[in-house]
Amino acid sequence: MSRIVLAASLFLFGAEAARADDFKTCARGAPDYAIMACTNLIEGGKLDRRQQAIAYTNRGAAFRNRGGLQRALADFNRAIEFDAGLAPIYANRGLVHQLKDEPDRALADFNRALELDPKNAVFYLNRGAVYLSINDKDHALADYNRAIELEPNYAMAYNNRGGLYELEGEHERAIVDFDRAVELDPKLAMAYANRGASYLSKGDTERALAEYDRAIALQPRYPKALAARAQAYLKKGSAAKGLPDVEQALSLDPNSAYAHDVKAHILAALGRRKEAIAEYKKALAIEPDLQESVQGLSALTRSKP
Repeated sequence: MSRIVLAASLFLFGAEAARADDFKTCARGAPDYAIMACTNLIEGGKLDRRQQAIAYTNRGAAFRNRGGLQRALADFNRAIEFDAGLAPIYANRGLVHQLKDEPDRALADFNRALELDPKNAVFYLNRGAVYLSINDKDHALADYNRAIELEPNYAMAYNNRGGLYELEGEHERAIVDFDRAVELDPKLAMAYANRGASYLSKGDTERALAEYDRAIALQPRYPKALAARAQAYLKKGSAAKGLPDVEQALSLDPNSAYAHDVKAHILAALGRRKEAIAEYKKALAIEPDLQESVQGLSALTRSKP
């Protein structure tokens, strides 16, 4: 369950203004409040061009965090019209393009952000995630290494590099990076879950379960960790114990092909053939090339009812 995730890049206000509360909320507030505060500033008519660019950038980030990708994109485009020299605008727009599965546009934005701010570790981390999404692992690794070089205590950079090593089957190197990530940030649930995936790949089910337990204790509504713990129970021979975990994972993320696949394997192990076939089909409807589901469905449909 090694995942590469995008770290957020939020540009905060640095300018002084009479409307200090709106500036603070626009920069740091929860999405709904940030959107209202930023809109007040934008429509107030008292901002210079750079401040307008910052207000649009922060409102765009709030829209993105709330799932409004098109509105976020419109705000970032507007921000660039006011000030094309602010690197965080391009980095934030790059995140939106990545979430919209537009890697070429995302790369162009992160490249521009790094031209303007070549020592920003977060930008390298996010560009590395884009490279990984198009299977350019060499460039992804170079960007993760650069992020760590710039910020040696950046836990997420070690987590992401560990995820890349795990994808390459380098379990020991991955674990070293995950160890460093949790040393730097003991509350980084993702790193524990990723370390669990490495132990599971090595066949160490008990250690994997311990890692998933820690991840879920830190973040109880963590669907990928729940589904992964269910998979670990399955590999341990305790399929029934894993079923509640994967069902909870699917209640949190119904579009997870991985979770549907894990549930299908568990149901198959429990002899619930028809339900397992239905789950494999759900997984493949989301991710048609998911080999675990292709193979599992094939095995069940060849067998007798």
